[in-house]
Amino acid sequence: MMGPWRPLALAAAFTVTVGIGTATAQTVFVRHAPPGSTIELVLNAATVASATADARGDAMLALKTPATEGKGETSARVYVDVCDKLRRVLFVEPGTEVPPPGGACDRKEIAGLFAVRRVTTFVLDLAGPIPMLWLRQGPVPVEWLVAEPGASPVGPRRRSPTGLVLFGGGSFAEFRDAVGMACGTVEECSGDAFKHTYNAGVAYWFTRFLAAEASYMKPAKVTANGSEYGYRFNSFLDTRLLTVAGKGGVPIGPVRFFGLAGANYHQATSSTTETIDDVTVIVDDVTQTFLGGTQTFEMKTAGWSWMFGGGIEIWATSSLGIYAEGRYAKVKGVPVGGGEGGLDDRATFILFGARIHIGR
Repeated sequence: MMGPWRPLALAAAFTVTVGIGTATAQTVFVRHAPPGSTIELVLNAATVASATADARGDAMLALKTPATEGKGETSARVYVDVCDKLRRVLFVEPGTEVPPPGGACDRKEIAGLFAVRRVTTFVLDLAGPIPMLWLRQGPVPVEWLVAEPGASPVGPRRRSPTGLVLFGGGSFAEFRDAVGMACGTVEECSGDAFKHTYNAGVAYWFTRFLAAEASYMKPAKVTANGSEYGYRFNSFLDTRLLTVAGKGGVPIGPVRFFGLAGANYHQATSSTTETIDDVTVIVDDVTQTFLGGTQTFEMKTAGWSWMFGGGIEIWATSSLGIYAEGRYAKVKGVPVGGGEGGLDDRATFILFGARIHIGR
């Protein structure tokens, strides 16, 4: 990925942590490598620089190319070799054979042909499974690197993380048709379809823009009760939902807006308990009593359907954040074990809670 200016802000404070006040020409910043690992910089087939990643996984190296020797400009493809305790960054000029990775290294190519000039600065982020490269023709502005005289160096700008994220919290759910279906045509009937819920899940952000997620939601029971002359009933709907979705994000520093779309699988139990009162009638001066009783009807359903939503997450630290989101889902299924009937409803969810980032 190439950008003319803004992405270099991601490397500003890193430069300070390695003790450099300004960026030099053709400087390569490597970020989020394993702490203590060796970082090698290779031009074509020759190793031109080497450094050790600090405790944050950061290192800075000088890239010496013909552009610094009077040629003025060249271009190169960029590769990253991921080895056990080594990260090798290769700049290979067009027409030059790419050296083999060697050993048990896994090579990844960063798509594109990059212009390398006398004032080029590179930022290479190794945090995710796919390395990301930012390019700027010029040094990093000094105000990004150093605080005011006598002050401590500025810290790195916090960003929404990539990798594994666990989350959980509370929520509210409203089922659109559950109370109406339970009441039917009974006028003296009421219910509560707006219920508290808890949710938990896991997401994996492949980049700061793309993720996959699975979650579990358990709403409280939706209840309804009604009565007519000589007759009354109580109903409930108890659901559990598992969701799987793809997510797209728009990160702005430690804040990330996101949307998601996918499927939900529900399991539900709906139950109605009816009570019919005893009825006494007089027929030809003879009193007769017809006994009432209580009976319960229960149905279990399961099935897949769609869902979508969106929200926002805010990262207070690199490992702890909070979130709020809304979801809309169709909850549809058929009776478990066969039979007639089923469940066909719509549900709206409002979720909130905390997120924990696992790893660096």
